[in-house]
Amino acid sequence: MRLLSLSALGAALISAGLVAPALGEATVGSANGVKTTPSVARPGQRVDLTVPDCSAGRARHWAASKAFAKDVTLGGKADSGHGTATVKHGLSSGTYDIVAHCDGRKVSGRLKVSTKRSWPVLVPTGLKRPEVTLGK
Repeated sequence: MRLLSLSALGAALISAGLVAPALGEATVGSANGVKTTPSVARPGQRVDLTVPDCSAGRARHWAASKAFAKDVTLGGKADSGHGTATVKHGLSSGTYDIVAHCDGRKVSGRLKVSTKRSWPVLVPTGLKRPEVTLGK
């Protein structure tokens, strides 16, 4: 019975870990602004950008942020512009503004950067099974 309750607890923790980021971080992007995938990134990670109504035009379309290693050129043939940015190494956790420049207009968005691990340790070290040594 105790093993069953521990299994149920473990399943609940894993389920909560999968659902919590989707619920808590989905509001970081804006429907009318720059959308980032993933919405929470780690330093050094690549992030895909989507900017509505910012497909390629006569002038260069680009996006910039203090979180990006360099400015990103946006391309696209449909209704939105797309690009890939790399989050700066050594960046601190926080929320960073993004500004996309599209034919003389600006579109903004935000990117959340986290230096924390995405999954907590589920089993504390004190609860790990001891090693078994076989006799000679």
